[in-house]
This record gives sequence, C-alpha cells and structure tokens, in this order.
Amino acid sequence: MIAATDVCPVCGEGHLEARCGKNPIEYKGVNSELDFLYSVCSSCGSEQSSARQLRTNKRAMIEFRKKVDGLLTGKQVRAIRTKLCLNQSDAAQVFGGGPVAFSKYESDDVTQSESMDKLIRLASDLPIAYEYLLSHLSNVESIGR
Repeated sequence: MIAATDVCPVCGEGHLEARCGKNPIEYKGVNSELDFLYSVCSSCGSEQSSARQLRTNKRAMIEFRKKVDGLLTGKQVRAIRTKLCLNQSDAAQVFGGGPVAFSKYESDDVTQSESMDKLIRLASDLPIAYEYLLSHLSNVESIGR
C-alpha cells in the first residue's frame, strides 16, 4: 500500500493518503459493491493506486466473480487442500494445473476452470475419488496424507 509519506508523482508536492471507497459492480446480472483501495494526493487531489492496491482490488473482483459463477473461492480451495493434507505443490501433482496453480487459485489471482473446480469438490466430498487420483500418481509416496 502507498505509505502516507509517499510524495505525489503528479505534483511532486503533496503526500499520498490511502483511502478505501466502495465500487459498484455488476457481473452476469448480479450487482454488488466492493471495497476499492486507492490513494489521494494531499496537495493536488489526484487519485491513484499503487501496484499493491491494484492487486488487492483485482483479487476482490475475481473472488466476487467466482462466487457468482458458483466456483470455489480462494479460501475454499485452500480449506479443501488443507483438509486433504496437501501442500500447494502436491495439490498441483494430484489435480494438475501447473506448479503454481494452487497458489494463484487460493490468492484469487486466477479463476480455476469449471472442470478443475468440480475435480477439487469431488476429491473433497468422496474420499474414494481422492484415493483414485492418488493411485494414479507415479510418486504417491511423496504426497502428504
């Protein structure tokens, strides 16, 4: 987040003050308001967002879209992965998606596909399905249980 001591890059005189506003959004006919992080210059009044604020805003939007689409949120994906005693790397081996996929799903940086979402839910709800996935790995011994 932008620190209160950061000098405004627009006017070079004022200091940026962090703010949180409400941003009305609509996605697939669902309306809501999300917190929107930004900063305002104490001198010229310009509004801007730091990279960190933009990332936080993006993650909130992706989480909202996941909920509207009926997909697991990042927190829910993390809870299931933890329930299955998997670290993120092991989860990627079991479910696919690449070496950093679960980090991105869990932080709401990326939306998992509908098929990945169903596979995660299936493994969570049916232990036999999870065991089946594990049985088809070549290095099952290294996967935490």
